[in-house]
Amino acid sequence: EGDFMVIKEWDKSDATGNTSVFRFEAGAHEDALDYLKADPEKATESVRNEQEYITQFVDRQNRLKYWPEKWCRSFKRHCIRPFPLSFFQQPRIPEDARVIIFHGKPHPDDALAGRSGKWYRKVLPTRWIAEYWQ
Repeated sequence: EGDFMVIKEWDKSDATGNTSVFRFEAGAHEDALDYLKADPEKATESVRNEQEYITQFVDRQNRLKYWPEKWCRSFKRHCIRPFPLSFFQQPRIPEDARVIIFHGKPHPDDALAGRSGKWYRKVLPTRWIAEYWQ
């Protein structure tokens, strides 16, 4: 049907999507590229990045749809245990998750080794990553 499917950004209240996982019908949104190419400055003056650009553009056409919330989960937000449990329990795979998103730090190899990339975020070695990430 030409709808653009994307993750609903976890920390935004507007329509912004996270483009880590998206789906579209080939050729269905050529107008988004045409608009960008015609006047890049105007097309991007009110957005910070490509995620905001594409989701705002497609949303104005009422063609933006989101994946079911539980399908695409953030490693940082949904897998890492809250303090102080993160010091004693490795991150978990949330029920019904289909895709785990690693945005920013830690990267999958860091989480596998127990490195968080942030002094305030404890991540124990996450062994299940080795089963899925290759």
